[in-house]
Amino acid sequence: MFFNCNSFSKQEKRVLAYIGLFYFLFMFFRILSGNYFLADSHEYLEVAKLINNLSYFENTSEIELTTKRPFVYPFFLSFFVNFPIVLIIGIQTIISFFSVFIFFKILKKLEVKISNLLVVILFLTPSIFIYSQLIMSEWIVLLLINILTLVLLEPFCKRNFIIIQVITVLLAFTKPVFYPFIYINFLFFAYYLFKNKTFSFWLFFPVIILQLYLFHNEQKSGFKHFSSIENYNLINYNLYYFKASKLGKKEADKWHKEVYENKNYVDKSFKEQNIYLKNVGFNEIKNNFFSYSFYHLKTAIRGVFDPGRFDIMTFFDKEDGKQGFLEILNGNKSIQSLFKDKMIIIIILLIPIFFINIFKYFYFFKHIAKHKYSNLILYLFILFVYNFLISGPVNSSRYMMPFQLIVIGFALKEFQKNLLHPSNS
Repeated sequence: MFFNCNSFSKQEKRVLAYIGLFYFLFMFFRILSGNYFLADSHEYLEVAKLINNLSYFENTSEIELTTKRPFVYPFFLSFFVNFPIVLIIGIQTIISFFSVFIFFKILKKLEVKISNLLVVILFLTPSIFIYSQLIMSEWIVLLLINILTLVLLEPFCKRNFIIIQVITVLLAFTKPVFYPFIYINFLFFAYYLFKNKTFSFWLFFPVIILQLYLFHNEQKSGFKHFSSIENYNLINYNLYYFKASKLGKKEADKWHKEVYENKNYVDKSFKEQNIYLKNVGFNEIKNNFFSYSFYHLKTAIRGVFDPGRFDIMTFFDKEDGKQGFLEILNGNKSIQSLFKDKMIIIIILLIPIFFINIFKYFYFFKHIAKHKYSNLILYLFILFVYNFLISGPVNSSRYMMPFQLIVIGFALKEFQKNLLHPSNS
């Protein structure tokens, strides 16, 4: 299903070759920069080492680290922990190019004409190439979502349902942000199977795997959780940015310091610290429910259109956690910092990327609004909306990257339809 390219025309093969060239060019500049890591990258490598030496599931393993970075990407890295980073990046690039191959299969199913316009759009969607060549897991999510889309476009059958359920689990164990979607998966397909008067025990597979993993973490740490990153992100990013936007950076810093200097956190166990942080986060949201909810929604939508200044920055500077445009939007940096040194060059590069973003999402959302799809494709759109809504204040080009090819596919379908039938647009 995935490997056969005999159905591609010469023009389509030429476009595929151009995209392959882009992967090579981006990798060339990545090697020149010598920067293959973000702040999260080193944690992935540490977990990979634990898997490599077969100590990942031992009770002696550090629970905060092993749950913070679920095992799918570290498992991949575990085969290469003793190899040069350039080799890992090369393998990731090849697999990522395979994602584009699957994308072409999706375009064929959607009856989208594959032309040089696609070359331009992909070149101006650099996050697809950038995150394929960093020690980060986004490229795996992109691959999984492309496979999922191809399966959802086919008639429903037992084999395809099994693939959907397995991918849903793999998404959660690649990026913790997807683990609550397992419950949405259960409700969605319970309704789908009931409506179609059929049943499959695979309906329960993702929920069972999730519950077993939650039980494992509770037995290991005393605290029932999926990932230790949940409370960390809630306090350090979501609520911190909310405080900064509402009260200013000084007050946000003061609040953040008080949280971690509280007697209920200092020198406490992993379980006690996480119960405390969870309560702090819950109380903050409860006490500011409407203002935080509006801020969360507003920033989630804002992140959809992020052109990716941070992504391009990875070619120039090592991440210190403070380069993102969110720091400026939330008042932690001045707008003047955009125009220092090489930053003006990046801003110029971002202008066409931003306009392509508007083009993509305008036609993508227009397509969703105008067309009625089967329940299976609706599942994909729900996953897309879930992804950016749950990301909230930290949503950005990086978090939207795994969905970019799918957005482009449906956007092009709508755009080409409008060209052929302008009176119906």
